[in-house]
Parts: sequence; structure tokens; C-alpha cells
Amino acid sequence: LGFDVSGDSFVCEVREEKDSTSTKLGDFVVTFSTDGTDGELLLTMDDAVVDTITRRKGYMDIKRISFGEPYAVFAEPLEVFFKGSVTA
Repeated sequence: LGFDVSGDSFVCEVREEKDSTSTKLGDFVVTFSTDGTDGELLLTMDDAVVDTITRRKGYMDIKRISFGEPYAVFAEPLEVFFKGSVTA
């Protein structure tokens, strides 16, 4: 992100469509690559979650929680593609 986020937490959901009310496919676990002061994030999704996803793509939305307030990281959800573990 390019700035210190070491005191913040993150929520990252993947949904079928860009609409936040569409079916949730899974959650990314958001951690820091280092200590968070550099703003670099590491997003992972457990294989057990990925194995349940039958769609080829979804839309990822990340919220940064800072001082109890949620802030969108991107202007709109990002399109993501699932490869490898997709069964459909």
C-alpha cells in the first residue's frame, strides 16, 4: 500500500459478482510480508477453501480497518481467477 499499516487489520472477501451482496466464495487471510510498516500485504487462501470454489473467477474486495473505521483499499473489487484447485 506504500504506507505504514502495522496497526491496522484487514478483511478480504471474494464474491461471485462485484456487488457486496452477492454470494461469498471465500476469504483471503491478510498478513504482512514484514512488520507492516512498509505497507506490503500477503494474501493467502487455504486449500480447503479453494477446493470448495467451483467458479473460474470472482471479485475480491479488501477493507482496511484503522482506528475502528473501515476503509476501502481499492475503488472497486478486483477480478480474480482461480486456477489449479478449481473442480468445475
